[in-house]
Amino acid sequence: MLRKFLFLFLLTSVFWQAIGVAGKGTLVSGQADLAHAALHWQEASHHHHDDGSYGFDDSKASAKHLTADGVVASPALVQSTSLAVAAYGAARPPMTDDAASTPPYLERLRRPPRLSA
Repeated sequence: MLRKFLFLFLLTSVFWQAIGVAGKGTLVSGQADLAHAALHWQEASHHHHDDGSYGFDDSKASAKHLTADGVVASPALVQSTSLAVAAYGAARPPMTDDAASTPPYLERLRRPPRLSA
């Protein structure tokens, strides 16, 4: 009985995770939201005006808005990302044994103690 319940729970959680990963774009409501989701799925660069209308251009703000809600496969995201890779062998990563570490105990005396006469 417990195995069947666990199987059903895991199967249900897989579907809920798929909805959660897909984002809020899958749960659109209303005609305006459907049109806006279609703009994102078509990867059309756009921005919003205060009255609710859309403007189309290729500005950085439009590209940022396009990639803001989970559209990670957008070409606008790839174009705005620049990766700097160091040349091979230019500098080796620091190692933990390179730095001189202090011993965890105090050093002993290097000479025998003096006798008090």
